[in-house]
Amino acid sequence: MQHVRILVFIVLLLGFGQSFAQNKIRVHVESRGVVSSNSHLLPLFQYSNQWGIVSPFEQKQGLLLAGAEYKLLETRNFQLGMGVSGVVKNKFDDSFLHEAYLNGSLFNVIDFNVGKQAYTPVSIDDDLTSGGFMLNSNARPLPGLMLSINDYWPVSFLRDWVEIKGGIVQGVMNDDRTGSGKGRSADDLLVHEKWFYIRGGRLNVKPYVGLFHGALFGGTRPNGDKVPVDFWSTFFAKGSNKIGGGEATNAAGAHDGFWDMGIYYASSIADFQVYVQKPFADGSGLKIAKGKDHDYKIGMYAKIKNIKGIKNISLELIKTDHQSGAGIPDPVRPSTGGIFFIDEIDDPDSFMLNEFGIETEGYDQGDLKRYLESNQNYGHKYGGRDDYNNNGTYYNGWTYHHMPMGTPLYHTYWQAQAYAPDWTPNNDVVFVNNRIKGIHLGLEGDVTESLSYLIKATYTLNKGTYGERFLYRYSWVEDPDYLYEEGKTQLYSYLGLSYRNKKWKDFSIQGTLSFDTGELYNAVGCSLGIKYTPTFNL
Repeated sequence: MQHVRILVFIVLLLGFGQSFAQNKIRVHVESRGVVSSNSHLLPLFQYSNQWGIVSPFEQKQGLLLAGAEYKLLETRNFQLGMGVSGVVKNKFDDSFLHEAYLNGSLFNVIDFNVGKQAYTPVSIDDDLTSGGFMLNSNARPLPGLMLSINDYWPVSFLRDWVEIKGGIVQGVMNDDRTGSGKGRSADDLLVHEKWFYIRGGRLNVKPYVGLFHGALFGGTRPNGDKVPVDFWSTFFAKGSNKIGGGEATNAAGAHDGFWDMGIYYASSIADFQVYVQKPFADGSGLKIAKGKDHDYKIGMYAKIKNIKGIKNISLELIKTDHQSGAGIPDPVRPSTGGIFFIDEIDDPDSFMLNEFGIETEGYDQGDLKRYLESNQNYGHKYGGRDDYNNNGTYYNGWTYHHMPMGTPLYHTYWQAQAYAPDWTPNNDVVFVNNRIKGIHLGLEGDVTESLSYLIKATYTLNKGTYGERFLYRYSWVEDPDYLYEEGKTQLYSYLGLSYRNKKWKDFSIQGTLSFDTGELYNAVGCSLGIKYTPTFNL
């Protein structure tokens, strides 16, 4: 059974470490019980941003998380470590190997990771914030290879006035994705992620700008067909004749990402990070200079220095409801219903006569575009309905083991079925609610020397998706049974307490209480657990 294999792997890790060196091994053991008043869905913060160890859909659950980290080798220019962890559930068949990795660094600059490690070099404190747009801690860690510069590295030939960091991940989704029953799903999907940041150095005020880009590609369809792989077209988000179809003219693979801009500021009161992140799912959102990307997350994160009882503060404003506008992505031929591209029309006059029965003279492609936008797209520009974390080629989109890999504020089909079982969505793509507005507040600190707290609350207006609001993505006919009509409000709240007596040393007791309420669902949830985090000499 899988949970037995997990325990055997931990034992092998301990023996493997002893054979290499006499060193210290860090152990993490956590036992937790979770319960909810809602029989179908836990409160959001009881399961989100926890690396997928808690199921959203089980009213009562118990788990044991056990793991260990060990430094295999450490020299001046090379470090090598390893780690493993497993989750044993009260339902043994739901137990799984959570982490198994080798990691390290070269020359104290280049970091690497092989395997599955619960680590993100991109997100800003997922425990306290609402959660990162991508490469966050919401789903289980993916198996793969990561090469990166995780900490800002000063560029010496620029006299340290410029600092950079970045990385690249190549992974695979090894969950059951074709079990959804969708012909457009695919198993063994490949995942490509990369990011690059540049920051000013040597000042208390340090501006920065970064770009994260991710793509899903390849995989095996339910009928056994292999999806062609064109790595470099996927890498550069270019069209691919090798794959063909819509991906010959659009980008190869399913793409998502975000721009990240802001400042770091150090003062005597706190170390501040103020940021603006702008998500995108295609070229219209990526090219922010063209002004089509109206969505954002504006945030402030502060590490407090001299205020008793407060350690960290997070404040975020979130808006993802525009998604390049309500206009359909591409023009549609009235005669066939198929999409086409305006720059492929060599004779706009003939096109207008054949498709619309309108005689024109001297029409160019610009005239044709303006006519189509005014009459077919209801005054909207083409290239809208970006649909974050979704993709028409891959039904499951950016999910892993049914958990969103993007912000946990987006809702999947499975979550919507839990709180609205009588609603029948189009279900063409897995995220049925990714158009949201929200405000988030997080606060972390100490009540006493032994008792710490974490409080967070998020209020959202949920507008669903364009693909659910209309009968399908290229339709202007509104669904009369649309669940998120006019937007549905929802409040997610959370209180976490951790008690650690200095006499106990490595033990702590943790309790949480969550309350979600609004127009979507109501739920009260709580958890109680014990952590044991000793360090042993080997």
